[in-house]
Amino acid sequence: MGKYRFLLLVVSMIAVMAVAALAVTTISVVVSPDNGPSIQYLAQQFMQQNPDIKVDVTIISWETLYPRLLADLTSKTGIYDAFTWDVMTAGAMHSGCLDLTQYFKDHPDIIPSGYDMNDLLPLAYKLGTWNGDLIGLPYYNNTMLFYYRKDLFNNPTYQQQFYQMFGRPLRVPTTWAEAVDVARFFTQAYNPKSPTRYGIALMFPTTHTMFYMFPLFFGPYRTSTNGIREFGPVNFDYGTYFTSDGKPAFANQYGLMALEDMKALMPYAPDPLGSDYGQTIEYFAQGMVAMCPQWTNPYLQFASSPALQPASEKIGIAPMPGVSVAGNWALGVNKYISPEKQAAAVKFILFCTTKESGMAVLKKFAIAPVRESILDSPEAQAAIPWVSALPSIYQTEAFRPRIPQEPQLESITDVYFSKMLSGAIPMTIQSLQSLADQWNKVLAGGQ
Repeated sequence: MGKYRFLLLVVSMIAVMAVAALAVTTISVVVSPDNGPSIQYLAQQFMQQNPDIKVDVTIISWETLYPRLLADLTSKTGIYDAFTWDVMTAGAMHSGCLDLTQYFKDHPDIIPSGYDMNDLLPLAYKLGTWNGDLIGLPYYNNTMLFYYRKDLFNNPTYQQQFYQMFGRPLRVPTTWAEAVDVARFFTQAYNPKSPTRYGIALMFPTTHTMFYMFPLFFGPYRTSTNGIREFGPVNFDYGTYFTSDGKPAFANQYGLMALEDMKALMPYAPDPLGSDYGQTIEYFAQGMVAMCPQWTNPYLQFASSPALQPASEKIGIAPMPGVSVAGNWALGVNKYISPEKQAAAVKFILFCTTKESGMAVLKKFAIAPVRESILDSPEAQAAIPWVSALPSIYQTEAFRPRIPQEPQLESITDVYFSKMLSGAIPMTIQSLQSLADQWNKVLAGGQ
C-alpha cells in the first residue's frame, strides 16, 4: 500500500503544480533597444513582487518593431501584449491600443497606492494621448542633447588657435552656423593641429533617424518670429514639419536653409550619410569627435568610456544649437488580448512608471524621467548631469508629426532627404516642393 500512497502523492503534487502553472499569466512585452535593458530590469523586479505574472521581454530594433506592431494592432491578432512605442506615432498606433483612461475608470483598484497621476509631466502625459484618450503611460521623456568635449573647449591652447583662425572665442555653439566653424577647427583634414580626427558626429542615414534629425535644423526657422508669422503656431499633432492648418511647411527657403545647414556640417563628420545612432555614439565614446548631437540615454556609455576619463572633466552637455527634438516613449497595452492579459499588462506598465521605478532606471540606465518630482529631486540631479538641464530644453522642443499618415510620410522623406544631401536630387526649393506634393497625395488618401 505504501507504493500506491507514494504514487497518489506524486500525482497529487503534479496536479497541484499544474494548477499553479495555469494560474500564472504570461505577457509578451516587446521593446526598442533604447528601452530594452531598463524594461528587462523592471520585469525582474515586478515578477518578484507578482509571482502570478510572468513577463517575457523581447528587444527589437524600432525599424523592425514599428511595422510589426502596426501589423499586429491592425490585424487584431494580439501577438504583443504590451510594448514601448514612439509617441510621435500616436495617430498610427491608437486604433490598437487599450484606452487607459477608460480602463482606469472601470478598474480603479489596479492603480497602485501613491501612484499620483498628477506628478507625471503634463507634456509627457499629453504625448501619450490621442483624441483625448490615454493610450500610453509616459515612460521615457527623451530629448536630444549636445554632447561636447569640455576639456578641449576649455583648453587655453585650442582657445588661442581658434581665435587666430576665426577671430572670435571658442565656445559651445548656440547656432548651427557657429557649429560649422567649430567642427572645421576640430577636423584634422582642415586643421592638422586638431586633437580629434573629426569635429562632429552626424547621423543622416536613410532610416527614421533622418526624420527626427531634420527638425533639429528646420525647427529654429519654423519657430522663429518669421516662421510663426508665415505658418502659424506649431500644431501639436502635426508637428514642426507642418503649418498650423496641416500643410507641409518646409517647401520654401526655410526648408532649404535647414538642409544647407545640415550639408555644411557633413565635411567635418565621419560618414554622415552612413552613420546611425550606434555609430555616432561610438565616435564620441572613442574620442574621435569633439561634438555629438545625441539622445539622453548614451550618457552612461560615454561616462564609462576609457577615452573620456575623467568623465566630469571631459564630457560637456549643452542644449542643442537652436532647438532640440522630442523623442519620448510610452508603454501601451494591446486592446485585442484577453481580459486576464490586459490586467497583467496594465499592472506591469503601472509598475514601470511609478516614481520608485523612474528613479531606479534613471540611475541605472539614464532613462529621462517623466515625473516632476524626479526632475526636481537633488538625488536625480546629482546622479545624471543632464537632469537639471531638461526642463528648459523641453520648453522649446521640435516635434515630428503624430498623425495617422506618419509612417508613409517618414518612409518617403528619409530617402528623399538622403538623396538631396548626397546630391542625387538637386538642393532646391523645387525639389522640396516635389516632396511636399508627395506628402499632400498621402494626406489626401493616395500614395
